[in-house]
Order: sequence, then C-alpha cells, then structure tokens
Amino acid sequence: MPVFTLMPEPDDPLRLADPEAARHLLMYRLNRLLAVAGSLVVRLCEGGYGITRREWGLLMWLAERPGMPPAELAERLGLDRARTSRAITSLLGKKLITREAMPGDRRQAVLSLTPAGQAVHDALFPQIKALNQALLTGLDARALDTLDASLVHMQRQAEALVATRTDVPRTYRLRGGRHPE
Repeated sequence: MPVFTLMPEPDDPLRLADPEAARHLLMYRLNRLLAVAGSLVVRLCEGGYGITRREWGLLMWLAERPGMPPAELAERLGLDRARTSRAITSLLGKKLITREAMPGDRRQAVLSLTPAGQAVHDALFPQIKALNQALLTGLDARALDTLDASLVHMQRQAEALVATRTDVPRTYRLRGGRHPE
C-alpha cells in the first residue's frame, strides 16, 4: 500500500489557520493520519484476531464498561445503530460477547465480553497502545499536554457545530445521497 506524506515543500508550509489547499485542511490531515496509522490497526485486528476495527471498538468499550446496552455502545463509538447491530451479531457469532435480555423487557439487552472476548482484548490492547505511543514519539510532555487539550477542545467544537449548524443539508443515503426535491 502506498504511503502518502504531508511533508510541506520549503515554500509551502502547512497552514491550519488559513488553508489554501486540501493538504492544509485539518480534517484532511487527520483523515490521512487515521488512514495510514489505522491500516496497522486493521492488519492487527483482521490478520491477528479475525475481527474488524469496528468490532475492536465494541470490544474496547465492553472491556471498560461491561453490561452496556447496544444503543449506548453505538453512541460512544459514533456509529449508527445498524452498523453497531451488524458488529454485535458478528461478535456474538464469534462467541466474543454475550447478549443478556433485561428482565421485564426482552427487547432491551446489555452486552458483555465472554472470556474469549476478554482474552482478545487483553492480547490486542497492548499492541494497539504501542502503535498509538509510537505515533507520539518525539513529542515532549508539554507538547503531549497541548495536543491532548487541543483534541478535547476540537471534539467539543465539532459537537457544538453539529448541534448548531442547521444550514448544512442532511444526507439521505438511502435515496442516493441527495435531499428529495
């Protein structure tokens, strides 16, 4: 797989504050970072453990918070319920999670890791943690604190934009991606 770099030319610094080209846009750069570094996570998950990156996300959350309902899991992962449901069905089939119906309402359920699911998590988490730490190599403690605070700030900004930008058209993927006229 080719590796795409974002190294600026000497006369073309990366301009986050005032982007002049696609390669200067924050979201483009973050997407490229995720695509390149995330490919290693995909290889570890699929090649080493037979799970998708989405399934890995479910396992991580359930390791941290056992007994989570599917809707909350979808929200924490930023996924729609259909994708979450497919990942849950797959993990149930692989016997990595359990689904327990709630007493009094069989439609409601909570999910937990099986011992096999916990074993996958415990084996995979240190490897993915090491990849994340390798990305941060060369940044001192102050830079890491600044990056962490910046990510928190940008997440809040993104959530506020989604909540307030009613002028941005909605997508209608089931209807070909365009708003019905």
